[in-house]
Amino acid sequence: MWVGWSAAIFLFASATFISAQVPKFGVGFRGGVARLDGDVSISSLRPEINGVLSFALRPHLHLSGEAGFADLALGTSPDTAVLRLVPLALNLTFRVAPYSDVTPFVTLGGGGVFWQHRNKRTPQAIQLPGQKAREFDYFLQTAGGLDIVFSPRVSWAIGASYRYSLTDNFDANPFGDQNDAVISAFTGFTIRFGKIANDADRDGVIDRYDLNSKTSEDRDGYLDHDGVPDKRISDNIAAYVNSTDANGGEDKAPPIVLHDPVLHAAVGQRLRLVAEIFENQNLRKAAIIYRPADTRQWLVTPLNPVKGNLHAAIIPNAAVQKIGLEYCIVAVDEAISGVGYSGLPDRPNFVRVHGKETGWRIVSGLAAAAGWGTASYLVFRKQK
Repeated sequence: MWVGWSAAIFLFASATFISAQVPKFGVGFRGGVARLDGDVSISSLRPEINGVLSFALRPHLHLSGEAGFADLALGTSPDTAVLRLVPLALNLTFRVAPYSDVTPFVTLGGGGVFWQHRNKRTPQAIQLPGQKAREFDYFLQTAGGLDIVFSPRVSWAIGASYRYSLTDNFDANPFGDQNDAVISAFTGFTIRFGKIANDADRDGVIDRYDLNSKTSEDRDGYLDHDGVPDKRISDNIAAYVNSTDANGGEDKAPPIVLHDPVLHAAVGQRLRLVAEIFENQNLRKAAIIYRPADTRQWLVTPLNPVKGNLHAAIIPNAAVQKIGLEYCIVAVDEAISGVGYSGLPDRPNFVRVHGKETGWRIVSGLAAAAGWGTASYLVFRKQK
């Protein structure tokens, strides 16, 4: 863990580029359970809470400050005594796939912790010989898990952490050959703040394509390409599909296309797009038209049925270029009653295309190997 922690500090020092394509600041809350890993094995889990402030140095690399609180059971007398911890940490978090809806992450960091032994039945501290009423020590920590992204501003994390202290007194038994540690599992949310470049109303549609940059798009999958809220149609889809037109009447309504626009991609990686297409009689054709941004020629690939109303297609990697990607999803029925769409050639969906992720994935893998490899060794090593 020392090697990984040192490498992370080096990367932090060299991270001079600040990404302006994601909200930079984040405020989060995490809750979970934790237990003390000391000279005396004890499996009792106790609640732990943490607050987190983060800053995105890059989409793949976040710097965060963390403060927490926990009362953990002591191995000497778990029914009457607890270890009270108030840790303060500074961390670097490596995000393996920051443009995906679910991204693995690994954290390396460290800090200081205020701690004391307390009687559960009274508010008094328990002082052992030579011990102060409140002690302060340092620790190193590593964490990892999954970040589930609901929107550019809201995400939910689940994971686990290992906090290795630089003292052997947490468990009130300083006679082992290894310092004490805290193992925890957590879950919690993060809300991000800050301006996104070229997106004044922060709705994911850049100003160049936004019909109203002062009003945010309502992200419901229906006509989400133009940056302005539209009449919600999800509640009317069943009535549309089951209307009298579906029973042999004249088809006067175009298909309905529901699609959550893809906002980010990595250069040179193929892009899979999915859409739900609803038609009250017979769907004739559904396709994606696409092109690298600022080029003239549009390319076409068909949308193929997957299951029910769900359709999918692949945009090849050659089209996913650093200048960005424009695409539209279109559908027509047999009656050619109109076009269902998400994006039009004069106002398409736009994908920000970022650099290759191979290097960051290697760095994240090394950080995970250093942090979790060391933590696993310390957890399973038998003390003498």
